[in-house]
Amino acid sequence: MQFLRILLITLIFIPAFLIAQNYTNATIEQEVVKEFAPDFEMTLLDGTKKNLSDFKGQVLYLSFWASWCGPCIQGFKKHKEIRKQIEDLGIVMLNVSIDKDPEKWKVAVETHQPNGIHAIVPHDIVRDNYQLYNVPLYEIIGKRGEFLYLSDDPNRNILDNFKAFVEGD
Repeated sequence: MQFLRILLITLIFIPAFLIAQNYTNATIEQEVVKEFAPDFEMTLLDGTKKNLSDFKGQVLYLSFWASWCGPCIQGFKKHKEIRKQIEDLGIVMLNVSIDKDPEKWKVAVETHQPNGIHAIVPHDIVRDNYQLYNVPLYEIIGKRGEFLYLSDDPNRNILDNFKAFVEGD
């Protein structure tokens, strides 16, 4: 009888202990692991080449878009004021087109005049690294190149979030 009692206790408590240990380790690992934005080379409007890593030390609001994308163009128009306010906080607005035709991209930039720095990159260069299967796609990248995320609080103030990103180290 004593043996059965010990066996029963062992069968109940050891798995529970192991599950608790794995949960604790997973929680600790999740807090430490950060994802970093994959680097890529892009061509700016003036024809010069720049890498994403050249912006290290600055917070970026990265907008992937295309001249043929209606929601992209509407987003530039609809959010022009908030984008300006974000830029005024010191955030670099980096608009990266995946257009195949650089001339169509240049015409779209001239026509719609979104604020920020404008670049173009072949879609296949960024597609898989950024899971860029649809545009528009927006990413926030921190000073060290890590992905940043806005608060999921429904009452958040986006500008306060961005201000904290700039003031953080």
